[in-house]
Amino acid sequence: MIKKIFKYILYILALMTFTSLMVKWQFSPYVFFIKDFKKNISRIDHSSIVHTEELTPETKNFKHHDFGSLIDLKNTQISESIQLNNFKFDWGRIDSKNLQRVAAAELRGEYIWYINQDNEELIRRLGLEGKITSNGGIKSIFSLSNKSYAYVTYVENDCATARVVDLTSMKEVLQLPCLPHSKNADLNGAGGGWLKLSDNTILLAIGTPTSANTTHEINQTAQSDQSLWGKILKLNLVNERVIVEIFSKGHRNPQGLTQIDKNILAVEQGPMGGDEINIIRKGLNYGWPLQSLGSEYDLEPINKSYSKPIVTEPPLLSFVPSIAASDINKCPQIYIDFYAPNDCVAVSSLRGKSIDFIVYKNNKVLFSEKMQFKTRIRKFFVSGNTIVAVTDFKGVMIGNLKNYNKDNLSVFYKHVKAKNIRNEAIAEK
Repeated sequence: MIKKIFKYILYILALMTFTSLMVKWQFSPYVFFIKDFKKNISRIDHSSIVHTEELTPETKNFKHHDFGSLIDLKNTQISESIQLNNFKFDWGRIDSKNLQRVAAAELRGEYIWYINQDNEELIRRLGLEGKITSNGGIKSIFSLSNKSYAYVTYVENDCATARVVDLTSMKEVLQLPCLPHSKNADLNGAGGGWLKLSDNTILLAIGTPTSANTTHEINQTAQSDQSLWGKILKLNLVNERVIVEIFSKGHRNPQGLTQIDKNILAVEQGPMGGDEINIIRKGLNYGWPLQSLGSEYDLEPINKSYSKPIVTEPPLLSFVPSIAASDINKCPQIYIDFYAPNDCVAVSSLRGKSIDFIVYKNNKVLFSEKMQFKTRIRKFFVSGNTIVAVTDFKGVMIGNLKNYNKDNLSVFYKHVKAKNIRNEAIAEK
C-alpha cells in the first residue's frame, strides 16, 4: 500500500514538472533558447581568456599619472556572453575595491589607468580640501602639448563653480563664475566630456548643473553668450596660455565627445527623459533649455519645437525614457565593417546599464542594438573589436565582439525551426 502511494506521489510530481515546463516553453521559448545557445557557444567557440592584443595606449603622455590606480587587463576570465543579431560579445569582469565613481580613465595597452572623482590626494594638491560636495569633484583630466589639466567642480563660500587647473604648476588656467542661486546647483550635471582635436587643442564640454526647472537661471546660462556654462568650449594652448572660445551652446549635461570620420558627436543627459546624441558643429545652438524631448522633473512639459522660439539643432537621437548616457565612442571595427557604408556610434549608460550601437546615415538613425549589463557604466573604450568598460563601484568589464560561426548558426536555426513548428501547431488548434 505504502509503495503504491509513493509511486502515485512520484507520478503526480513528474506530471506537474512536465506541465510547468510545457507552459514555460509555450509562453517563453526564448528563455530556453538563450540558455541552450549560451551553452553551445561555450562548448563550440569560447576562449576562456579575453583577448587583449588589440589594446593600444590612447596617449603617450602619462606625466600626470603619479596619482590614480592601474588595473591589469590581461588574463581576464570570460564569464558571460551577450548575443546580438549577427555577433556575440564574450566578456569578463575584473573587480577593484578601490574603483568608485571614476573621473578619468585611459588605456595603457593591456592596463587601464583611472582616478576617482573624490581622489583625496589630487584634491589636496589642488587646494580644494573641504570644498568638494558629494556631487562635485574631478570631472575630467586631459592633456595639451605635453601638459596635463584637470576640470574640477567645487563649492566655496556658497559659490558653486568649476575651474581648469594645470597639473604641473597647479595654477588655474580657467575659472568659471559662480552659478546663479548656487544652492540649487547639482554638480553631477557639470559635464566633463572632452575631445582632442590636435596636440594643442581640445573641446571641453561644460553643463548647466541643476535639477531645477528650465526657467531657473542656471539653465538659462546655456543660451547666454556671456556665460561659459552650458557650452562646448574650444581650448587652445598658445605660448603657454590657454585661449578659450565658445564652440557651441545650448547644452545641459554633455558627458562625452568623440569623432567619427569628420563628424564630432556628443552625448548628453536630459531632464526627465530626453538624453541626446548630437552632431556638433561650430557656432550652432543645441536648444537647452528652450527645447527638449524630455519633461521637467515635476512632469511639466517642455517645448518640443526646434523652430520656435528660435531655430535650434534637433538631436540625431533622443532617449526617452532617459538612460543616463555617460560616454560615447566609435563602434567595434567588425560591427562598422558589417554595416558599412552606414555610420555607427556607441553609447554607454548609467541608468540603462548598457552599451548601445546606433547605426545611422545622413543624420538619420536606421536602428540601434543593445548590449545589456547589470551595472552602471561610467566610461568605455573601443580598440579594434575589444571593449573595455569602467563601471561605478563594480570594477572593469572587458570583452571581444565576434561574428557567429556556422556551428553557432546551426544551433540558432534548429531552435528557430522548432519554435516555428510549435507555434504553427498551436495556431492550428
